[in-house]
Order: sequence, then structure tokens, then C-alpha cells
Amino acid sequence: MRERLDHFMEELARHVENLVLFEVTDSTHALARQIIAEMDEESQKLGATLILADCQEEGEGRGDRSWESPAGGLYMSWLRSGIRAEIITQLPMLAASAAQDAITRIGVSNVRIRWPNDILVDGRKLAGILVFARHGDTTWVTVGLGVNLETAPVIDESKGLPAISIADLLGAGDVESWRHDIVCTFIDQLDRLMEDPAPAIERWRKLLIQKPGDAISVRLASGAVVSGTLLELTEEGFLKIRENGKERVVTGGDVIES
Repeated sequence: MRERLDHFMEELARHVENLVLFEVTDSTHALARQIIAEMDEESQKLGATLILADCQEEGEGRGDRSWESPAGGLYMSWLRSGIRAEIITQLPMLAASAAQDAITRIGVSNVRIRWPNDILVDGRKLAGILVFARHGDTTWVTVGLGVNLETAPVIDESKGLPAISIADLLGAGDVESWRHDIVCTFIDQLDRLMEDPAPAIERWRKLLIQKPGDAISVRLASGAVVSGTLLELTEEGFLKIRENGKERVVTGGDVIES
């Protein structure tokens, strides 16, 4: 474990001051939010922190859903403060672009994005991203990334897309090498993209599987479903949909049909 820790820190020294590495934990995202709360309550400062696990027992996804996190996967949360407000609103898009790039670099082809930031290959979910921000005297964000490396969880298709793993796509390989390379590329790219987001957001738009003119259905956080025709992506990356003859902008949710 110590050797792995040193290997990560050697490559991520420019981006990470603190690294916590688990074989198993409840949830990297929950731990990141707990750290944020404690830093706020105690008015403490904390440098960029990476929480990384091989397995999660209570992994979290968007909309308070669980994220199946079996051993042999990649589960991380990157905790930062001091990010500009305008960049925070773009983080879901920037993170998706960085994740797509990181996964492509290890040899996976045809990696696309389902709005807003699910990572798909051949219509099956390979990775997911979770962004959380807490505003106050200090603004904190954590960006979570989960990637199916060695195995893909069995998912009830009524609740989500069927899953796929890196091993399904590339065959048996060095899981630890995949994990290391994806984490390091993802963080390096995301740090860079936050300095110059425009090209990455344009790339995100091109990688989306949803296109203007498509029939689309989105499940909102409330559970309601909006269905209609996708007209365009707004400048902020939201969906403008024509529903029953009226235009509507959807700022968040999960695409369930397109």
C-alpha cells in the first residue's frame, strides 16, 4: 500500500497535497463531504486532497442513488477549495471531458458522454461523475469519479444503463496500472481545463450522444419525467427541450431515453 501511495504522490505532487488511500471504504464522496463540513465548522484550510478506494460499501451516485462499487474498480473524490464560481458551474462538463480523455488514453475506443456526464461505450455505462459544491466563507468542491475496471456491476435496467468494464473492452490486464493512469490523467487534465475551460466544453458538446432534433426523456430530481424534442444545448450546457409545443430548459437530471 505504501508503494502505491508513493507512486501516486510522485506523479500528482503538482495537484494534490494530501492523499488518502483505502482498500475498502464506505464512500469516498461521503468522506469528502464530511471533511468539508469539519473544515467549515473549524474555519480550517486544507490543500487539494485525493481520496481513493479500490472498493466502496456504500458508493453514492447522482440524485442520492447508490453506485455499485465492487472490488477491482476505481473510486475517487478530489477535494478542492478556492475555485472560481463560474468554473464550478462548468465542472460537470469539464470532469466528463477529462474522464473521457483519461479512459481513451489507456486504449478504450468510442468513449462518449451521455448528458450531463455519464461515460458510455457502445451504449453501456463505463464510468460516472459526481460533483458537489458547498458555498460559504470558503467555497469547497469535490469531484468524484467511479470507473468499472475489472468487473461491471449487474444493474437493473429499469434503474439505469447496463454496465461495462475496462476488462470487457480491453481483455484481462493490469488493473492497478489502469487505475493509476486514469486517476493521474484525470486530475492533471481537470486541473488544466479549469484554467482554460472553453475548448474542453466544446469538446464535451461534440462527445455527447444527444444531438438537436433527437427525441429525449429526462428524469428530474423530483422523479418527474420531461419528454420532447431536444432543440439545443444552452451556453451553460443545459438542455432546451420542446415539450407539448412549449420550450423548456432542463438544468439537471438523468437522460432515460434518447
